[in-house]
Amino acid sequence: MISFLRKIRQKLLSQNRVTQYLAYAIGEIFLVVIGILIALQINTWNQQRIENNEELEILLGLKDEFENNLEELNFSITINTKVTEACVQLTQLIRSNSIANDSDLLDDLLVRIGTFNSFDAQTGVSSEIVNSGKLTLLKNDALRTRIINWLTLLIDQEEDILFRSDNYTMNMMPFLMKHFPLANGELTKKLPFDKKKYLQNYQEKSPFKFNIAKEEYLEFENQIWHHKHNNDYVSINELNLKDFLKITLQMIEEELNKKK
Repeated sequence: MISFLRKIRQKLLSQNRVTQYLAYAIGEIFLVVIGILIALQINTWNQQRIENNEELEILLGLKDEFENNLEELNFSITINTKVTEACVQLTQLIRSNSIANDSDLLDDLLVRIGTFNSFDAQTGVSSEIVNSGKLTLLKNDALRTRIINWLTLLIDQEEDILFRSDNYTMNMMPFLMKHFPLANGELTKKLPFDKKKYLQNYQEKSPFKFNIAKEEYLEFENQIWHHKHNNDYVSINELNLKDFLKITLQMIEEELNKKK
């Protein structure tokens, strides 16, 4: 092709047809420019196709990760709600001065308030796209912002989880161990994550009796209230996270539908 065009130029010059040569040269330049533009457009289309495929892969990964997180979060919400209910029931038992009359219920409630759950979110996909800079591949600005906010929300949630755990371990447990035969809870203890029933329980009650004076009932109630208070923070945060996940999943689904 280049050789053919060169021959045409040489022929025009040899015939001293300058005007036609200039017109031809301009036309040749125009064709070259058009060729470059077409090549650039093809390259742009290829790049867009690659980015669209990468965005689709990211969206599918986020969808899977967030759906799993929503399932685990619902599980955690259910457990922590039962902890709050047990705290309320235990408080009512303390105020009724009937602890000694219903030791079986007391043993059960003391176990239930300690079976709280910590939501451990999956962040492999979301963290990877943020750290690698692939977040820019998501065309939806609002969705990009939500992915970043999601990781920040989890950090805030972790602080409340640790505070609840530390308070239960360092404050409540020493009080309970001093006054109650906690081993009795083994007779009714069930761990929600023990799906294959690996847990082995005690079969007999402790020979020891609870020992708490009435003047210590106030401290007992306060211990329960403080635990409920900490658990409330975790539970409310989980409910907010659930709303966040549901809205984000809806946005992801909308972006996936655009690609169909």
